[in-house]
Amino acid sequence: MVMTKRADVVIAIDGPSGVGKSTVAKRLAERLGYRYVDSGALYRAVGWAAQAAGVPFEAGALAEWMTRVSLKLTFAKRHSELWASEVWIDGQCVTSKLQGETVGAAASAVATVPAIRQVITSLLRGVHGQQEDESVAGVVMEGRDIGTDVFPDATVKFFLDASIEARSQRRFQEMQRRGQSVTLSRVMEAVAARDARDRSREVAPLVPSSDAHVIDSTNLTIDVVVERMLSKIRL
Repeated sequence: MVMTKRADVVIAIDGPSGVGKSTVAKRLAERLGYRYVDSGALYRAVGWAAQAAGVPFEAGALAEWMTRVSLKLTFAKRHSELWASEVWIDGQCVTSKLQGETVGAAASAVATVPAIRQVITSLLRGVHGQQEDESVAGVVMEGRDIGTDVFPDATVKFFLDASIEARSQRRFQEMQRRGQSVTLSRVMEAVAARDARDRSREVAPLVPSSDAHVIDSTNLTIDVVVERMLSKIRL
C-alpha cells in the first residue's frame, strides 16, 4: 500500500468499454478527496468536434485539423465535493454534449491518430501536480492507457475488467435509462467492435500495465470494487 496525501499522486484506472470505470473512478475520487479526470471525454470531444466540422475521418485530415483546434481541460465542483474535469473546444464547454454511441464511435476513430493522442496525452500530463483547491490532493484518472502510456509511473494502477456479456448488459441498461432504443445484441456487437479497435491500435493499445492491480468486476458491485481499490491505498 502507498501513502496518498500529496498533490502529485495519480491513481490510474484503465479498462475496456462498459466496464464501469467512470462510476468507480468518481466514487473513489470522492472517497479520497481527489480530482476526477475522464480522459475519454477528451477523445469524445475531439470526435464530436470533428464530426460537427465535417472533417473526413482520415488520419492526415484529422491531424491537420487538430493543429487548428483549441483543446482545454478544467475542473468544476460537482455532486457535493467531487472536483470533476470539464472539456472545452475552441472556448466552448462541450462536456454535456459527449454522450451517445455515435460520439463514442467517433472517439474510438480519432484515438487511432498518433497526432491527436500526442496532444491529449500532453494535456492529461499537465494535470499532474495542479491544485484548484488546496484541500484537494491528487487525481483519479480513468481511461484506456493511463497506466501504460500517460502516467507509466502512476502512484497506483488498476485495470478494471469484466466479461463482454456483463459489460454489454450494463451499457444496454444505461442506454435504456437514457431513453435510447437499442437491442442487447446490437450493443454487444458495438462493444466487441470497440474492444477490437482499442486492443489492436498501433499507438497505446488497451492492455493492462504489468504492475496494475487487475480487478474482474463481472460479479462484483460498484461498492465492492471501490473497497478493493481502497484496500490497496493507505490514506
